[in-house]
Amino acid sequence: MNKAMDLPAGWTLESSRKIYSNKYIELYEDVLDIKNKKKIYARAKRKDYSTIVPFVSDNEILVIKSYRHLVNSYQIEAPSGYIDPGETPLQAAMRELKEETGYRANNIIGLGSYTLDYTMFEQIGNLFVGYDLVNERKQNLGMMEIIETAIVPIDEIKKLLYDGKILNASSIVAFYKSLEFHLNYKNKK
Repeated sequence: MNKAMDLPAGWTLESSRKIYSNKYIELYEDVLDIKNKKKIYARAKRKDYSTIVPFVSDNEILVIKSYRHLVNSYQIEAPSGYIDPGETPLQAAMRELKEETGYRANNIIGLGSYTLDYTMFEQIGNLFVGYDLVNERKQNLGMMEIIETAIVPIDEIKKLLYDGKILNASSIVAFYKSLEFHLNYKNKK
């Protein structure tokens, strides 16, 4: 683990070893002594990422419809991707928006960070909203990215969320949190 550990009384970390690694994930086994009983704890470290919810207007969001191999279907998501070495979360959000949609946002606001699962995964998601979009009309997709863009009314996004039609957890978090922010933001204008 990267962080200094402040373990509860009676807990000792005896060892930690990397058991698998590739470009996207590292898997570890920790051996814990918990009150004189051994416990093997499996954990993973994934690259941190940024997600951006781009608002086209007061009532519309630019979304991506991305093919996802694991579920063999197209899914509605917010633009999102890993933070490259040397990049800030904001720079990653700007890059992912441009790569996946062909748009850039002239006004980007950070909404904080979160983790999807801190029980087994070390990974931080960073969330942004984008306003004042400019369509530069050219996506720059990776080999496994099949992405279409769509402008969707906020009410339709809410319905998709409520009906369980958006499956990606980071997009669910991003849409809910950004919709709440957007309502307050547009009321202040």
